[in-house]
Amino acid sequence: MVVRALPRLQTHAGQQHATSLPAVVLSVALLPALLDLLSLVQSTVTLGTAAAFASGLAVLGLLLMWLRFPRTNWLAAASFAALASFTMRLVGADVAPLLSLLSIVALGIGGAYAPGEISPAAV
Repeated sequence: MVVRALPRLQTHAGQQHATSLPAVVLSVALLPALLDLLSLVQSTVTLGTAAAFASGLAVLGLLLMWLRFPRTNWLAAASFAALASFTMRLVGADVAPLLSLLSIVALGIGGAYAPGEISPAAV
């Protein structure tokens, strides 16, 4: 019996997938949850407007990353959760901190916190 090896078609050659996100985007995405935690621990500090502004920045950063890598579902989920959190903050709903935590969980499940690829030439 003769076996031939056929070359594989490169189906994913032109597609870009995000394996991790830049540190600036990750820190901006974590900022609303940090401000929520600070206002929870320090009850005399009111950071409602700062948290809403930080949530808007997180939405902008995550949506820009999703537009750059449109085939990453976890980035779309994180963007929509951050957008829902921002909307709930504008309305004044109490569920907004939970939605910002949901966006952080979506980033973690997708692997956004994983270290980037290190090339041997950079070492």
